[in-house]
Amino acid sequence: MSSPSERLADLLIVGAGILGLSAAIQAANAGLRVIIFERNVSPVGATRRNFGMIGTSTLTHPSGIWRQYALESRKFYQEIQAETNISFQQRDGLYLANTDEEWQVLQEFANISPDHAIPSQLLSNEHLAEDYQYLDADRLKGGLLLSEDYSVEPGQIGHSLLNVARAHHNIRVLTQSCVTQVKSAENHVSLKLADGQYFSAKKMLITHGDVTDILYPDVLKQAGLKRCTLQMAKTLPFHQSLNASLYSGLSIRRYPAFEICPSFNTLTKAQVPEIVDAYGIHILIKQTADGGLIIGDSHEYHSLDEPPQFHQRETLNRFILDYCHDQLGIKLPAIQERWNGYYLTHPTELVFVAEPDPNIHIISTIAGKGMTTGPGFMINFIKNSIL
Repeated sequence: MSSPSERLADLLIVGAGILGLSAAIQAANAGLRVIIFERNVSPVGATRRNFGMIGTSTLTHPSGIWRQYALESRKFYQEIQAETNISFQQRDGLYLANTDEEWQVLQEFANISPDHAIPSQLLSNEHLAEDYQYLDADRLKGGLLLSEDYSVEPGQIGHSLLNVARAHHNIRVLTQSCVTQVKSAENHVSLKLADGQYFSAKKMLITHGDVTDILYPDVLKQAGLKRCTLQMAKTLPFHQSLNASLYSGLSIRRYPAFEICPSFNTLTKAQVPEIVDAYGIHILIKQTADGGLIIGDSHEYHSLDEPPQFHQRETLNRFILDYCHDQLGIKLPAIQERWNGYYLTHPTELVFVAEPDPNIHIISTIAGKGMTTGPGFMINFIKNSIL
């Protein structure tokens, strides 16, 4: 692959989601000349279609390397936020327990978390009634407040980081640029855009999210990757500030940090409605800057041979709304919009990393925790595989 229009750089990055953008910024800070390609005007995949909850405390196991990635991601956001507003701010995470099993795990976590430098505070239902009056505390056993969690605006973070990349003297950003072909040669890599332009560099990083039909589709399918579909919605503005991002008792069963609790296995074996296990439902509520509440979500897994799931299941929507009302006591405003989110997941690994050709790297499937851990993971990948 060659052309008179070929341009030389140190690193080409395909995909301007959170992985691609954080990789570009950190590689450029290390002195590399970077060109990043985004086929849309701005990121519209998982970087846009998520809750914007940075669950530093619980989305990773406290003693694992991913905990370190979460802390490094937090530092990445903080340093940029100090220079320009990307909507990154501290916001407590509040886990709410309805059952004795959920409450037992929260109590155990509050006792153990100081050993892992995770600040937490156990709240009685009386405390919940006083400080979170929008909840019906009589339906709750208690709560756990986590003060090292953060928040971003999902509609802003991708666009803001794209502007940060544009302003960097070592980064060239090309949006509305669809990469259709890549190739590895003896001492460089190259790519071709749909408009016929060619670019080359020393190395290439592909972070194209759930778009798998153009570059190396066979590699992704042979690895057993699946596409996860999540149902989400947003309400009209709520009448008061939540003062926290809310996690239900169903979320306690799902997040790795709670595995350190002796009663965690008992909780996971406790009976839940069949629809919860069948569709991976756990309830999250996040308030956006305009006062609306993002609520969800569910998880359905499909082969990459199947097209993305465009419809929503109304039974899941109904269950989520009923849970908010019946278990938490929140009187939700009317729904103003619904959407599906998508990400790839690996059957056994927390991330999929491949080098299908020399110096061409694919990174994908940081499933459900990309905003929380992605930048930190990319810091280490850039150091070990790119520099």
